[in-house]
Amino acid sequence: MGTLYSCCFKSKSKIKNNLDEEILIATEEDQSSDFNTTCGFNSKQNTLTKKLINKDKISTKDFEEIKLLGRGTFGKVLLVKKKSTEKIYAMKVLKKSLVQIKNQVIHTKQERKILEKIVHPFIVHLQFAFQDDKKLYLITDFMQGGELFYHLRRDKLFKESRAKFYLCEIILALEHLHKNDCIYRDLKPENILLDIEGHIRLTDFGLSKLILSKKDERAYTVCGTPEYLAPEILSEKGYDKTVDWWSLGVLFYEMLCGYSPFKMPTSKSDKLDVSIYSKEVTMHNFLSDDAISFISSLIVVDPKKRLGNGTNGSADIKAHKFLKDINWNDYLNKKVESPFKPKVMDLPSEIDLSNFDRMFTEENISEPNSDKNPLFLFNKNSYMKNWANEYEGFTYIKQSPFS
Repeated sequence: MGTLYSCCFKSKSKIKNNLDEEILIATEEDQSSDFNTTCGFNSKQNTLTKKLINKDKISTKDFEEIKLLGRGTFGKVLLVKKKSTEKIYAMKVLKKSLVQIKNQVIHTKQERKILEKIVHPFIVHLQFAFQDDKKLYLITDFMQGGELFYHLRRDKLFKESRAKFYLCEIILALEHLHKNDCIYRDLKPENILLDIEGHIRLTDFGLSKLILSKKDERAYTVCGTPEYLAPEILSEKGYDKTVDWWSLGVLFYEMLCGYSPFKMPTSKSDKLDVSIYSKEVTMHNFLSDDAISFISSLIVVDPKKRLGNGTNGSADIKAHKFLKDINWNDYLNKKVESPFKPKVMDLPSEIDLSNFDRMFTEENISEPNSDKNPLFLFNKNSYMKNWANEYEGFTYIKQSPFS
């Protein structure tokens, strides 16, 4: 493969949030000449950002910042209230300077496009998107139940019935993404939110890829979180949607056992390669035979032999004996009650953040002082010129009553 490729690794640590620290190098994939046209971000007019901003019908002035929910490399996630309706949302704020420096402009625009395109009961819904001269804003539904990671860390592991409930809803979400030509590429507990009734919502599409044409069916970017990374991603020979089914198997194992089935490098100097997956996965005696069979059919190094590979895709996964008792229509319509409902105290209830990490919710919303960080020692004027037309068409206001 060429010398330029994207290596987007998200680190795994004890304390997580929606904007995990990333190791990002260069980018080759997704630099297709027809990407901007396909995704609706390329205008024929050479309009400057400031003119765009003046045309926006929504801005930060329309929202009241309440609490910090998470902080990461590119920005932060805030709990906000829309002043005109007093409705609560989650606002993801991305710094254009960092997105530009890390060569993630294409991925950021893809995230915005995917959030607009994908509407599903188990995926967060984009309500608004806009920008100013320094930042990008993505506003989605606020999921008061917090991250699945938070609950898994607290409970250590889940009973099989609870893990299976989450598994079924995740399968339906991934199935919908795949049918809409999207590879998720970052399935993990940190990117799975719970609503107040205990149902899941996938979030954070910063590493996702839209398949724009038949020639674009395979991806080559080395990206994801090491613990959930399918081995073929490391091969540099290309991969497809099947990588999401590998991640599902790893995630399901983690929910049942409390840890990843693979031991990842603990030092940045240690190389992450396919040899990690050569060791046999430990299947504990407290796991049911059908659960073991299901996990074993997903954590298969050869993607051609992995359950979910091929034209049948999710249909083969849903047909596995472990899921033989599942009424998929009932799950899709949320007729199956969650075995766990997040506890919410009276605060009022819509701003109770007891299901979020206090490390962030008790932190000051304002930006940390980063002026002395070498990362910020760049020519601001040159970057402003690059931003002028980069995000044209970014603004979005949801019209559909679906929520």
